[in-house]
Amino acid sequence: MYLEEFAKNLKFKWKGSLFSVEAAQAVHKRAKEYLHRLEKAGVVERVCWGWYYFPYEFRDVWEFLRKDEGFKILIRQTASCIWNYDFIHRNVYRLAVKDRSYKRALEAFAKKRGWIFEIEVISGLENKIKFKKIDGLLVEDLESCIVNCMAEWSFLDAISALYFRRDEASLRELKQLGRWKRISKTEIRIWNAIKYACNTFNENLGRKIFNVRNTRVSRPDIRELIDESVEKVVEFA
Repeated sequence: MYLEEFAKNLKFKWKGSLFSVEAAQAVHKRAKEYLHRLEKAGVVERVCWGWYYFPYEFRDVWEFLRKDEGFKILIRQTASCIWNYDFIHRNVYRLAVKDRSYKRALEAFAKKRGWIFEIEVISGLENKIKFKKIDGLLVEDLESCIVNCMAEWSFLDAISALYFRRDEASLRELKQLGRWKRISKTEIRIWNAIKYACNTFNENLGRKIFNVRNTRVSRPDIRELIDESVEKVVEFA
């Protein structure tokens, strides 16, 4: 196989994507040598040890995340940006991947472009986090995203996603996920905080849009933050 044919195969498989030297060796056993020559010619970009990128003129970080072939899931606040229609715009992108080597490559690639990636490595990721494919992106499920954002005190992210996707959100699933999980470093159960937020929406809007029982949250600081989040969503929605 000549160098030109090798480059064409790379382009066909990984245009706009990161790829490992190991994966390229499945295309040709002389991949290391060929990749070095293609890098010198400006055909591919070396990202970090063991990883390359086949260039593509993407518009923004979201297009790169769609084009890149590696298995990754948008989680927590970044997933919330999808569910709440970017109600809260964030410049930090939270991802979960299965492989530490791929994590290193993503972080190196992002750093060169001024992006901030916060990446978790989770073994057996596809079985640990529920996700859906939305516009070419793998996104943490709505209910899981809401509960995990609440756990990290990201109340506005969680509450805006809950409100904007109220016709899709399963209260039963939220109860199951949040019944025993607590807001970080507190004794407040997340399902209780979600019910409080739902009741606060009902009171602010003057109608019952969430069918939950009345409840209270014992900590005044958390009540205040939830109240403020609901008010912002109602005001700007």
